[in-house]
Amino acid sequence: MLFDLDGVIVDSRALVAAALSDVATNVLGRRPDRRAVAELIHLPPVQALGILGLTDPVGAFDDGFDLAYAAHAANAALVPGIVRAMRRLRMNGMRQAVVTLQRRHRIALLGLGAVTTLMDTFVTFEDAKPKPAPDPVLAALFRLNVPPHEAWFVGDTVTDIVAGHAAGVRVAGAAWGYSSAEVLEQAGADVVLTDPAQIEAVALEQAIVTVGYAGSASGNAVPPGTTSVSSGARGNRDRTTRDGHGGAAS
Repeated sequence: MLFDLDGVIVDSRALVAAALSDVATNVLGRRPDRRAVAELIHLPPVQALGILGLTDPVGAFDDGFDLAYAAHAANAALVPGIVRAMRRLRMNGMRQAVVTLQRRHRIALLGLGAVTTLMDTFVTFEDAKPKPAPDPVLAALFRLNVPPHEAWFVGDTVTDIVAGHAAGVRVAGAAWGYSSAEVLEQAGADVVLTDPAQIEAVALEQAIVTVGYAGSASGNAVPPGTTSVSSGARGNRDRTTRDGHGGAAS
């Protein structure tokens, strides 16, 4: 099982918003509107800074993003239930990896706790051509010695879905992250989850009971467009991504 980091494992929205706001304020001499920043956190930071009005967003990112990120790292928190889901997978003998656009030095600032010991490996920005290229997903599979057709990738963005499918793995969209269930379905996620507790059912190919839709799931994950997974139900980089995090590109 492969996991994206930002949005899937770590709720970093407040962190990213604060870091973007600080960088923009230092350059513009005024603090940008909070609502405007909140609408941009799903984008790569350089792109978001450009939209906020910075004439040299690359330079501003290079000069200030890491410092701002470190200053607000405490605003990030593990997604409730994600560690328990990972422990359940480990109990079932499954190998696990994180595939992220984050740089390693930023990951060290996050309070990942048990996640670091539950993962077999971390594939970061430094390790492979970044998503949406399939390279980091393939690198993780190589390290785990798992063929693509046996793997799932839990991601929360269109970038994750594109990278996963290009690598030949199935992708479970995490609707608790940076993108809505509708966006994940439209992007082609093989199944859309609304709670980390549902990850085990997908990984073990168990039936997923669908609430609020006609019909129910079979023994395999249900493709979006027909049904989707309801909360709590279970089988009863090129320069555009600029050094990672990247909100939606994480």
